[in-house]
Amino acid sequence: MLKWSKQSIRNKIFIIFVFVQLLIIGLAFYYFTHNHTNFYINQLKVNLKNSASLMLVGDKLAIKNKELVTPKRKINEWSNSIEARITIINQAGEVLADSHFDETAMNNHLNRPEIEALNSGKEYATASRLSDTLEEEMFYLAVPIINNQEKVGYLRIAKSLSFINNVLKEDIRNYLLFFIILGGITIFLSWRLTIGIISPLEKMTTTAEKIAHGDLKQRIELNNSENEIAKLASMFNYMTSQLDQKIEEISSEKSRVEAILTNMIDGVIATDVERKVLLINPAARKIFNVSEEIVLGKELISSIIHHPLDIYLQEALEKQQTINREIIYQNQGKKILQVHFTTISDHNGNVSGGVIVLTDVTELRKLETVRNDFVANVSHELRTPLTSIIGYLDTLLENDLDRQTEHSFMKIIKKEADRLAILIKDLLNLSKIEGKQPELKPDSLAYIIEKTIELLKESADKKDISININIEKNLPFVYMVSAQIEQVMINLIDNAIKYTPPDGTIKINAYQKEDKVYISIKDNGIGIPYTDQKRIFERFYRVDKARSRELGGTGIGLSIVKNIIKRHGSEIVLESELGSGSIFTFFLKIAAS
Repeated sequence: MLKWSKQSIRNKIFIIFVFVQLLIIGLAFYYFTHNHTNFYINQLKVNLKNSASLMLVGDKLAIKNKELVTPKRKINEWSNSIEARITIINQAGEVLADSHFDETAMNNHLNRPEIEALNSGKEYATASRLSDTLEEEMFYLAVPIINNQEKVGYLRIAKSLSFINNVLKEDIRNYLLFFIILGGITIFLSWRLTIGIISPLEKMTTTAEKIAHGDLKQRIELNNSENEIAKLASMFNYMTSQLDQKIEEISSEKSRVEAILTNMIDGVIATDVERKVLLINPAARKIFNVSEEIVLGKELISSIIHHPLDIYLQEALEKQQTINREIIYQNQGKKILQVHFTTISDHNGNVSGGVIVLTDVTELRKLETVRNDFVANVSHELRTPLTSIIGYLDTLLENDLDRQTEHSFMKIIKKEADRLAILIKDLLNLSKIEGKQPELKPDSLAYIIEKTIELLKESADKKDISININIEKNLPFVYMVSAQIEQVMINLIDNAIKYTPPDGTIKINAYQKEDKVYISIKDNGIGIPYTDQKRIFERFYRVDKARSRELGGTGIGLSIVKNIIKRHGSEIVLESELGSGSIFTFFLKIAAS
């Protein structure tokens, strides 16, 4: 049997309605049948009482010497006239006459309920019971027989209840049929009423379930009624519309915040008061080389093992103030971070968490170092020739030297001045190259190579260095700034000539590979140590400073080469082994035909 608590609202309301209606119908049925029964019994009682009164009026009963002597014939006549059984009983309880039975065979009647009731002083008495003699359900009415104000016997009139019972049964059948029809109509109306109440609620429940699963476009269809359920549905639709609007606003705001956090260069980490990570953006994940799944919900110190970070955050939360620190983080290389620690407060002003904003200033610090080194190197490179120039000029001015010595000093001054001019020229070229992005145009690389060789042939011949050129036939045009690529070729070939011993060889190759043209300059010179190869393209960096100055190098040439190649969308690769020479290779993109 199903539990009441597990029944649906529809079933509960229907069952309650049906139960109440059936209870009312049952009570009405009982009321009407009981009233009809009482009505017929009361009518029968009145009739029998009136008949008994008529029999007692005018001394119709023969009484002699206080004894009843009414003949049976007269009793039978009365019985036939009123269609009832009449019994005459003396005061001793003996039956003197009976219209339907032999009175001699009848026992004493003093113990009959209706006779016993009269002995208690009542005017008349009634009883309904099964007759012992007739074996039929009878209604009895007994009245005392009074002679000279003295009771001498009893007159009892009885009538069969079969007629009344038959009438009552017919009435009960009619009432039962009526109430069954009424009950059916009641159940039908109850069901319709239940559907009218529950169906909109079921629609609202179904719609609410869909809304709970994210479909906020659902609405309840309204009818034209103005009842409370329709108003409730209308308010439900309004609430859903407002909820949809608010969620869209929140989603839009969340998307904007996520887009901002995702695209921020700075790293952002948000935690609760217990320093458990609630949010970490891609920049922060990249800095610490962690995934979001590993970090979220974990304590900062356990997911990002860096004690200063956790200590400063704890300090910011405890003191409820903003803290700025620069920390060094070692993870796949050294990183210098500018970190901003601050707190988050709720609407009551209580601290609910903390925010860490991380700015990677590693490159900035490197640039500062490069800048400082550059300034120091430029100062040094400029000071060296200037010192020589000033020193020799002071000597010339302060001393009376012979002409040969003066001429020797002037040659040195000229050499240092030329060196200074070359240095300034290289610095200006480097500054110009690092300026705006060049406009690349299609041009012939073969022509540039041949032109460069022509310019430097004399320098190579002085050292008996042979230059072998291997340019692929029909080499296509490439995108470039011809003057800059010419400078690249001059710097690379000039370096190869400078650092290749006499009788050496320089090989220049140019060939097409896919959509690029590759150029390589190979020499069999002194080579470059492996430890110096990563820094060879830095400004003013020299492997052998004394030798470089002796050969007239400024230390900027390869830096200029790297910047030009980089701005052509390419890169230059060095392969070198100490004592076995070097190979510099770069590529240029083929121009569209």
